[in-house]
Amino acid sequence: MNIKQLTAAIGVALFAGTVSAAPSTPSINWEPQQYSFVEVDLEGNGSYKQLVTRVEQVNINIEWSAWSGDGGDSYKVYFDDMLVNEGPLAAGTKTGTISFPYDKAGRHTLYVELCEGGTTCARSAGKPIVIADTDGGHLAPLPMDVDPNNRDIGIKQGLVTGAYFVEWGIYGRDYDVTNVPAQNLSHILYGFIPICGENASLTGGPKRALETACAGSADYEVVIHDPWAAVQKALPGVDAKDPIRGTYSQLMALKQRYPDLKILPSVGGWTLSDPFGGFTNKANRDTFVASMEEFLRTWKFYDGVDIDWEFPGGDGPNPNIGDPVNDGPAYVALMQELRAMLDKLEAETGRTYELTSAIGAGYDKIEDVDYQAASQYMDYIFAMTYDFYGAWSNVTGHQTALYCGEHMSAGQCNGTGLDENGEPRKGPAYTTDNAVQLLLAQNVPSKKIVVGAAMYGRGWEGVYPQNATIDGNPMTAPGNGKLTGTTAQGVWEDGVIDYKGIKAHMIGASGTGINGFEVGYDHQAQAAYVWNRSTGKLITYDNRDSVLAKGAYVNQYNLGGLFAWEIDADNGDILNAMHDGLGGVVQPINQKPVLSVQNSVTINAGESASVSASATDADNDALTFSWAASAELTVSGEATNTLSITAPAVTQDTQFTATVSVSDGKATVSKNVVVNVIAATSGGDNTAPVVDAIADITLEESTSASVAVVAADAQNDALTYSWSVPAGLTLTGSGANVTLTGGTVDADTNLTVSVAVSDGQLTTTQSFTVTVTNTDTTTPPTGTWDASKVYVGGDTVVYNGVTYKAKWWTQGNRPDLGGVWEATTQPTDETGSAVWQSAAVYNSGDEVTHQGAKYQAKWWTQGNEPGVADVWKAL
Repeated sequence: MNIKQLTAAIGVALFAGTVSAAPSTPSINWEPQQYSFVEVDLEGNGSYKQLVTRVEQVNINIEWSAWSGDGGDSYKVYFDDMLVNEGPLAAGTKTGTISFPYDKAGRHTLYVELCEGGTTCARSAGKPIVIADTDGGHLAPLPMDVDPNNRDIGIKQGLVTGAYFVEWGIYGRDYDVTNVPAQNLSHILYGFIPICGENASLTGGPKRALETACAGSADYEVVIHDPWAAVQKALPGVDAKDPIRGTYSQLMALKQRYPDLKILPSVGGWTLSDPFGGFTNKANRDTFVASMEEFLRTWKFYDGVDIDWEFPGGDGPNPNIGDPVNDGPAYVALMQELRAMLDKLEAETGRTYELTSAIGAGYDKIEDVDYQAASQYMDYIFAMTYDFYGAWSNVTGHQTALYCGEHMSAGQCNGTGLDENGEPRKGPAYTTDNAVQLLLAQNVPSKKIVVGAAMYGRGWEGVYPQNATIDGNPMTAPGNGKLTGTTAQGVWEDGVIDYKGIKAHMIGASGTGINGFEVGYDHQAQAAYVWNRSTGKLITYDNRDSVLAKGAYVNQYNLGGLFAWEIDADNGDILNAMHDGLGGVVQPINQKPVLSVQNSVTINAGESASVSASATDADNDALTFSWAASAELTVSGEATNTLSITAPAVTQDTQFTATVSVSDGKATVSKNVVVNVIAATSGGDNTAPVVDAIADITLEESTSASVAVVAADAQNDALTYSWSVPAGLTLTGSGANVTLTGGTVDADTNLTVSVAVSDGQLTTTQSFTVTVTNTDTTTPPTGTWDASKVYVGGDTVVYNGVTYKAKWWTQGNRPDLGGVWEATTQPTDETGSAVWQSAAVYNSGDEVTHQGAKYQAKWWTQGNEPGVADVWKAL
């Protein structure tokens, strides 16, 4: 080879090397890649609005460099294997900052690719990136550290098993969300969310903290009381470097473990209820409701609102606040306005939001509010059937009794006759039964009433046997001050002690009492106590037996369930008893996996793309993925969470389907992904409309639901909608928004509805399933009343020739004594004389028959039985 040929060959080789050289490998800057849709100043100590900012999208910023090689002329950014951003660069670029907006939360591995000529790319090393949102989608399920005394019971379908978790529990009590036995809870009530404004009932450090938190907020707006506890402090189970920390981050991760768990922010509480006094002014309520909406948009792990107004009408911590005339209507209006706000959020998010309220259980609290009117907007009323007695007074008594105690007279129990001062009693004694019966008498739906249990005791000093008016009954002896003790014993404030402290230091492992305490139980009241006769210490509390009785009572009256204050005070005994009382020990219900996958993917004909699914499982079961796809699609990875799809050659835009399923070995959840394959076109060719998948619907027969079709057309052609509705459904309306009404069915029936969307040339069809459920009920039984038989609401019986109808569940309650039974006709005996009815009102001179005898009323009476009460004279 001569020198000219050699030089030419070297030149060709060098030119070829230049053309095919790989681009430089980029490196990503060392700084952490962390973003959040709720930005928290983790080191700040300012107001809530200074510390917390909500944004609709995050701005990703990636600094990169490639110091060796020739650089590149374009870049690509991947989250895991998902391309999220790309763009051009000046030829030979070796460093820069890539910025782009992003609107999805998650935790990924970030890669940057530097490309040359659009085809050859070099990928950086992976780097963690966290994009946090308050639904917790970026978090792994929370690891738990629960007292093993809590059995793994699960939840009761259709019944509440709830408990309060308090923000301050992470401090002295050293109790955080990882310690909550959430596997056994349907509801967690988070205490407490404060309302800005005058809070005179709050003092000391908590008041100063609230003043700091409310700086910059208007009166009647809500804030976080202790940002350090809620969103700043690193706590177990969540990465200490995450953008959001504290109990809120733990609760977000808890929702990943137990997605069906309802977590409600409890607004108010005993020392934070002062601002409710301003709610008779609608403008103040409007401010509050708008602030509450923003709060729920910010903290997405919350499932609604719980109102702890203590109390409408007054008699709360501040004697200067309370309007017995106007607070009740304001409470009803507040519930209506909150429900409207929550309905709006439901329509936007597709989630379900609950509205609940904790209420005072005394007759004087219940009479100030029309709870039947309020309940139409509410999911549950949490009746605080505890704190009936306590060391704020030296009068002893059962603080959370189901019924009246052995030491009470009949008049003291039912609120009749004269009190110890010779004054007419104003109402019945504070008991769980009296509270529930008053709510039922207001016609509050029984299933909305939830009974309270105490995971703590209230106690006195100086209750000595020699001072008891009934020998051996400490509830008839006075105290001389509040119970004292140490925090190690569970006494965090004088007069109150944790249940686990009572168990460890007063009851003992044998259950018979230790350290000089005897264990007592009032079987009439269904109430527990421990008493040290020598020291005079008396504590009234809930134990297993009293909670079992409350659970049986809930079932007897078809109530909504049980809740408790507060979960950190329990060692598992009380929550276990709540479950056992509501229905016995059951195996936990398997929680289905929660599956996430994009609704659709668009691929050009002949090209490929990947679709990835993710899933979590509350039971921490191992998960397996599987895919199925339309036969026209070429796929791989069917047994993984990522499906690779190659689109077929099509002559017009076509939709196919890929279905991903995830199984925990017991239950399988599936979702469809619409695969839009775009045909190769020359400029201006028409494409078919793109129609989003329509969710399946379940209807009771004769009820309706609205359906909205979301469709788009690349050429902005006018779209028409053609509906195909089978027999058994009635279609109302036309176009994209229609209403479907279920017909009458003999059994639950699945019906397929289709809508064809056309742009005048091409048509896309979507189908979905409407399940119409059968609501037929059997005719209520009619027959002679049987004391041993169980009756439910609507059942009718005959007793002494009179027909009665049950209002709710009952067994053994005699129909003519009223209560659960009401006469369907004005009852008379065979002589035509009126038969006495417990619910009827009688005036002086009215005559009735009862149990075969005739009586005349001496004066006005209602509910007093002839032959028993002095108001009746035998004829």
